[in-house]
Amino acid sequence: MKKVLSIILALVLFAAMFAGCQGSGSIKPDTLEVQLIPSRDASVLDAQRKPLQDLLEAELGMPVNVTVATDYNALIEAMASEQVHVGLLATTAYVLAADEGAAEAILKSLRYDVDENGNQLKDQPKVSGYYSQLLAHKDSGITKVEDLAGKKIAISSFTSTSGFVWPANLLADYNIDPESGVEWINAGGHDNAVLAVYNGEADAAFTFKDARTLFEGEDNYQSIRETCKFIMNTSIIPNDTISVIPNLNNKLKEDVKEAFMNIAAQEEGLEIIRAIYNHEGYEEAKDSDYDEVRTYLERKDSWGDFD
Repeated sequence: MKKVLSIILALVLFAAMFAGCQGSGSIKPDTLEVQLIPSRDASVLDAQRKPLQDLLEAELGMPVNVTVATDYNALIEAMASEQVHVGLLATTAYVLAADEGAAEAILKSLRYDVDENGNQLKDQPKVSGYYSQLLAHKDSGITKVEDLAGKKIAISSFTSTSGFVWPANLLADYNIDPESGVEWINAGGHDNAVLAVYNGEADAAFTFKDARTLFEGEDNYQSIRETCKFIMNTSIIPNDTISVIPNLNNKLKEDVKEAFMNIAAQEEGLEIIRAIYNHEGYEEAKDSDYDEVRTYLERKDSWGDFD
């Protein structure tokens, strides 16, 4: 009897171990599906999609398909259903996906900090955090946060960290009701939020700092800095992520991490990731880096549904 029980126990332990192995790191796709989040105009991202795909294929030695999500929620849903294996997730989108069990951050982006005139501080170390900035039309009369009450404010989306989550918390800190105290305009990208101010469609905008650099070198927007005035920064925000589905093969996770690091270390690759998201490199990320985002999102949830 003891022998039978020992065999049964051994089989149970083996089954548990096998199930554990199957439940973690079990997905090894024939083609790695990578998706970009549309934090700027989709046509701009689409132009860089294939070059990034080619570099990733060369690094990983396997087929890669890079696509652009229709919106933030679409990418989160695609990772939750394991149709997309790697997502370049903005800060809030990562937290939403991670808390659903759909994403695991492996890297966070590095950028150069910028001064109040939008100049990159290339003589200083790259940073893993950034700011949301308040821009206002030069004729709006807006010079401080309190002036935003009753105004039209353009944002990239309601799930954007720098476009909405941090700004909404800032308004609340200044006793402006984020739900009814202003009129939000969902512009569909940080570049479009800047243009809404430039074209007089919005009084102000919250964007990542400094989204006005997206228009550098374009003849039609030479006056964009004079028209879209910098007013202030929010507090610092942890940078966006490169995330994978938790169930992705563990070796492949490491290979993806190494691939993006290698791409950022090459001039050709650096130009591509700059063009996509203004990334200047990557460092390892951990989930706890984003705990403050969770605190802000809990506060946001108490204001109602902005979608």
